[in-house]
Amino acid sequence: MKRIFLVLCILNLFVSCKKGYDVDDFGENLRPYLERLSKEKALPVSDTLAKSLLEKKASKEELIKLMDAKNPILRVVAYRAIVNRNEPEYFDLLTNHLSDTAKVTSWFYEDASDSFFVSDLMIRKAFDKRGLSPIQKKVLTEKVLLEHSYLDVSNWMIQDVDPNEKYYNLIKKRAQTKNEKCDQLTACYALSKFKKKEDVTFLFNVFKQNINGGCKERVFKSIEKFPDPKFFQLLNVYFQNNIKGKLTPKENISDEVLYFARAIAVYKNSESLAILNYIAENNTYINKPYWPPSNKEYVFQAAKIYYDTIYNNLIKKIEKEIDPCELKTLSYRWMDDFRNENKDW
Repeated sequence: MKRIFLVLCILNLFVSCKKGYDVDDFGENLRPYLERLSKEKALPVSDTLAKSLLEKKASKEELIKLMDAKNPILRVVAYRAIVNRNEPEYFDLLTNHLSDTAKVTSWFYEDASDSFFVSDLMIRKAFDKRGLSPIQKKVLTEKVLLEHSYLDVSNWMIQDVDPNEKYYNLIKKRAQTKNEKCDQLTACYALSKFKKKEDVTFLFNVFKQNINGGCKERVFKSIEKFPDPKFFQLLNVYFQNNIKGKLTPKENISDEVLYFARAIAVYKNSESLAILNYIAENNTYINKPYWPPSNKEYVFQAAKIYYDTIYNNLIKKIEKEIDPCELKTLSYRWMDDFRNENKDW
């Protein structure tokens, strides 16, 4: 037992000594670029000369060493260079640095910035540049959600995760946490996939509070995943207050009506048919000679995705109004978008 403890202490000492490199710990060929980058108060927005030359001149070993630099900006720059150079170790390096919770300011628009964990920025870089394989996504998702759920990227992952019981408690807790962003409703969307009756009353109350807010699209998507009869009354009230009497050829409609139509269509009853008929018959903005207007597209898509014989006459009526070639193109596009729309992560 003492021997094992001694070995662990030596390993811990080794790891401790390995971390925290200064600029002076690197070769003279890299120091000028590292010194310049170290003076940055935020991650460089553009591809600066110092960053480009570092990526070009540093060896793989030096970049890996730089991932343990004292300066967190240098750690992010080093990892981005590793990914850009397609170094095969990029994924193992990422999973070994998930606990890097130093904060770095990063600009995501020219006039907007925020503070992010170093590991969050590394994950986003690996995803944006390399894409990550399905197996890598699965491994990374599990590590983040079960071991590093404090990372911002966990909210990104939650919406795409399958309803696995090992994630249920985390997702339920997130769904119960109110915030100014859409994170709560993103968690509710993930929670809806479990389709648990015990969650219906909770979800109903959250949906009721948010169905007229800026994140209403996620309410509709959640109901689409879990069409409990109790939720239909929320959709009916929304229809009466926000759609009926509001559709006009002078204005177009947003994608929110698409997700509303799909949430309605999944119920496959006479009430849902009546609502879809109303939306289809009240044309929104028409840019002739292009056809059909969005209201017809949205209803047709919803009725086809959640097909039931109750929608036969509605589908046939819309099909007669659309050119056959255009109809075929739209059908392929709609189904492809539907299958891939929630695969952001």
